[in-house]
Amino acid sequence: MRKELCFHPDVEFQMLDAHNDSELQRKQVQELIRQRVDLLIISPNQSGPLTELTETVYNQGIPVVILDRRTTSRSYTAYVGGNNVEVGRTAGHYAAQLLQRRGQVLEILGTLGSSPATDRTNGFQEALTQYPQLQRVAQLDGDWRPERVLKQLPTLLRAHPDVDLIFAHNDPMARAAHQVLQQLGAEKRVRIIGVDGLPGPGNGLQLVEDGALNATLLYPTGGEEAIRTALRILHHEPYAKENVLGTMVVDSTNVGTIRNQTEQLAAQRQDIQQQQQRLQEQMRRYASQKTAVNLLLVSLLGQLC
Repeated sequence: MRKELCFHPDVEFQMLDAHNDSELQRKQVQELIRQRVDLLIISPNQSGPLTELTETVYNQGIPVVILDRRTTSRSYTAYVGGNNVEVGRTAGHYAAQLLQRRGQVLEILGTLGSSPATDRTNGFQEALTQYPQLQRVAQLDGDWRPERVLKQLPTLLRAHPDVDLIFAHNDPMARAAHQVLQQLGAEKRVRIIGVDGLPGPGNGLQLVEDGALNATLLYPTGGEEAIRTALRILHHEPYAKENVLGTMVVDSTNVGTIRNQTEQLAAQRQDIQQQQQRLQEQMRRYASQKTAVNLLLVSLLGQLC
């Protein structure tokens, strides 16, 4: 979001983090309403608790862009995010491919009640129904938190010692699952699929490249597209109500290519930011020099008078 906003210095951007607390998020949204923001971008922590408030904002005439996580209502201006049902479905088909259509699967879910967790598990189950000998034998409520996985997964794996594959709803939980498997000496036998595919140290792309994960499902964060959609709305330009971002499997066959592409894109964005910073510095110098020239002219005119 901030990188995209570098191209729009006239936009005032305020970001609030609810730290996975739905009640805190409600209070933050209410405060933004009191500030009379021109547009609200919200990623609901949970679908239900934020639905009514989001509808209230929308009905007051404030445009609302829903990012990544949906509410249970269609009362919003635009949605930007991935197709989480497709993410789960793709993970299920890839799991069948890895296990040759037979085996036992354990699923680590995100926060119960959040739309990504609900949609991913629904899509995953939909895919598994096509493979009668591929069974989901257990689920763990990971709440998106790796520390929860580290604490609870060992007991669950001891109860299901024949698990062949773990599907985790995000890469940090998948990384935690790999740590648990290492502790149990099962990291070479049990396959792991995560979700996100972010670049950078310790994130999904590196985990696949290092062999900690067999695969991750690429899940675009949507920040840039959310800003572009918001500006189209504010400028009364044509925009799409539904902006669904695609996914793909990242595994050992393509992770190097994707990592190189993301690194090149990050370098290009950094160059753009540096150029913009230099331009802003030149504009400040110009404004300062212009002020000095004006003061000098006033001084000369005063002497002539």
